[in-house]
Amino acid sequence: MTSDAGAPRAAGPDVSGRVDLDRVRSILPSLIDSLADAVLVVDKHQCVVAANRRYVEVFGNVYVGMAGSVCHDTLHCPEAPGEAPATCVACDVLREKRPMRRLRNLPDEHGQQRRWEATFSPIFGPDGEVSHVVEVWRDITERTALESQLSHNERLASLGILAAGVGHEINNPLASLMAGIESLGRWITRREFTPEGVAEAEEILQTLDREVTRCRETTDKLMLLAQPYSTAPSWVDLNKAVRDTVSLLRYEARRHSVEMIEELDPELPQIWAKDTGMRSILMNLMMNAVQAMANGGALRVVTTRSGSRVTVTVEDTGPGISSRIADRIWDPFFTTKPVGKGTGLGLSITHRVVTRHGGTIRLEHPERGARFVVELPVAGSGGTNV
Repeated sequence: MTSDAGAPRAAGPDVSGRVDLDRVRSILPSLIDSLADAVLVVDKHQCVVAANRRYVEVFGNVYVGMAGSVCHDTLHCPEAPGEAPATCVACDVLREKRPMRRLRNLPDEHGQQRRWEATFSPIFGPDGEVSHVVEVWRDITERTALESQLSHNERLASLGILAAGVGHEINNPLASLMAGIESLGRWITRREFTPEGVAEAEEILQTLDREVTRCRETTDKLMLLAQPYSTAPSWVDLNKAVRDTVSLLRYEARRHSVEMIEELDPELPQIWAKDTGMRSILMNLMMNAVQAMANGGALRVVTTRSGSRVTVTVEDTGPGISSRIADRIWDPFFTTKPVGKGTGLGLSITHRVVTRHGGTIRLEHPERGARFVVELPVAGSGGTNV
């Protein structure tokens, strides 16, 4: 900031705390060029005001006179490749006068796919209208890979807790298989191929087929839960995901004397999402609920539809969550479990997965226990954008 004429200029920030722009103006271009993030500024006419070196390297074409040109004539628009420039988020910011954020999978300057987090911030003129939009593109490929690994590790930790129940689910049909094989062996040894004997053998074979199917279904559920989160989105049957999760948790629930209640809307539509993400949400919420009811209780899972969104409610009759820590439960590594009993990542990952699918999650406090309500769009981003 400048002072009265003739008065010496104060060094550093002025009394208002703002930076003396006159003193940094000379280094401002170099300062912006030194940023690791890609930065672009366009005006309300979609003309380029400034683009730093990183933006031009990744998305632009370098030639003299870029500033002042229309952005879609000068630069490869990372927002809407192959579409009309009017569809980009910067144009939406100009129209709606509010900041926006997007996640995009885009190739870098070497053609390799990278994950980008972009923020689009409006600058308002004296008339209250948006005069410029500042785009900041940050490469979050490594961070996304780490988050995916943490999510994967969290599900593997859940599998460790479920190991006893899974063993029970598989050992029972294996016992039936062994008994059936022994019966068939005795039948063959007797060589009694009477109509009654053949009918008995056919019944045994049907039992063997049924028990093998039970084992296959259990392992299929485990494979769906354990696979990496980087799978592509598809149309997901949430009711089936709920039933599969309840099946995997049934032994753990019995061990804690917890009753499992399913109230699933038979008309619930499939949603566009990542199946592993949905199963991760359900497993984290339901596992937490079961573990919260060490002395028994009831776990209720409800699915409903409201317009273009579906809702999954997971409610337990445990001790609940204190209002003093309700705001902290979404923080990474925050947990109320004893040391070694929890990573503190479950709800943090759940919140992130829900958000990336364009949904919301909230904690409600019923008279007893806790209620988590997840709302998701039927035709959302599939977990690729926010």
